[in-house]
Amino acid sequence: MPKNLKILFISRIFSGFAGAMYPVALPLYILKLSGSLAISGLFFTLVMLPQMFLMPIIGVCIETRSKKMVTDISLAILCFLAFTEFLLLQFSQPSLTSLGLISAIISLLFSVIELSTKILFSEIVPKDKLEKYNGLKSVWDNLAAFGAPMIATLIYGFLGFKIVALIIAVFYFIASMVLIKLSDLSNPNYQNKVIQRENNFFSNLKSGMIFIKENKAIRNFYLLASTLNFFLGSQEEIINPSILMQKYHISEKLFGLVSLSFTLGVMVSGLLLAKYSKGNAQNFLKYLFIINSVIMMLIGILSVLFSGRYPVTFLISFLFLEFIVGFVTILVNVPLTAYFQSAVPINYQGRVFALLSFISGISVPLGISYSGFIASKIGADWTYIINNLFVIIIVLIVFRRKDKGVN
Repeated sequence: MPKNLKILFISRIFSGFAGAMYPVALPLYILKLSGSLAISGLFFTLVMLPQMFLMPIIGVCIETRSKKMVTDISLAILCFLAFTEFLLLQFSQPSLTSLGLISAIISLLFSVIELSTKILFSEIVPKDKLEKYNGLKSVWDNLAAFGAPMIATLIYGFLGFKIVALIIAVFYFIASMVLIKLSDLSNPNYQNKVIQRENNFFSNLKSGMIFIKENKAIRNFYLLASTLNFFLGSQEEIINPSILMQKYHISEKLFGLVSLSFTLGVMVSGLLLAKYSKGNAQNFLKYLFIINSVIMMLIGILSVLFSGRYPVTFLISFLFLEFIVGFVTILVNVPLTAYFQSAVPINYQGRVFALLSFISGISVPLGISYSGFIASKIGADWTYIINNLFVIIIVLIVFRRKDKGVN
């Protein structure tokens, strides 16, 4: 593994843990502070809005700047903000307004780091190794996503939110210090894909949209990514809890096994991709999309057939299928990400990835609202079946157009 990639991975592990700990511990503290679920919900909606709407602007702005510098400065500011939060909590009780402002900036800067490190990854890794190392990256990312919430909850329960904030500050500091060691980039991915830019911000943003519009392959994968976010983004919030806890009365303790099963599938798949990938998984994306949705449909079908009976048998079946879903999801996401990184010129990646993040930021909550409404009418299992049927239909349409070369 290249030295620069090792440095980037280590930095991302610490920043990833910090970034995953914060949104778990903060809601617990806000709920305790406000005593109202309504206020807590409004708080987090307002906190997330700046990050969602500013991402397209940030995507354009960081393209002409060193991604290492952008990431390091963002990490340093995050460290400062988290430590400031610790001091506020140590010596006083901060208001919801001050916590909201700090949290909004933290959320925005964490998204900046995600975007800039994604481009850094493209600059460091040769095109033929993108799938291999994206697979390995997915293992570390999901380890942080799964492990950090447990650690944050445990620390919050015993030591309080201020200690969580202090640990987050330390993690961001370590991530920043590690990233400083990143050396100059010499990958031809970066040097050979310089695109002329306009001086006007809106012209640059428009040129990014035109690039997506005129590149039918990129446009098709945008459509697929948006489809997945809309129809499948409600899995954790709506589908799984409704099926397991409401219909089959599975306890909250056992419900935690769902995330464990999915994460294990993700990690096994990521490790296998890292070890055996030949960079050709993109050729099988059509079938992987369909297999992924068929397995999810099978979960819904089993729920309908069991009809709330045999909860233990259903839970075991659910966990096994969830492991397979996690396994196949990485086989879809990694080649999809690798395709964007290899097909989109470096100097367009800020715009393209930021616009994709913006679309996801809109499609996921819309999808959750849609799925929640449909599930309340026909049940979560039937909603799951229908949603995945829509995904399969859209996949078939997109790849049929791709095979025929239709614009």
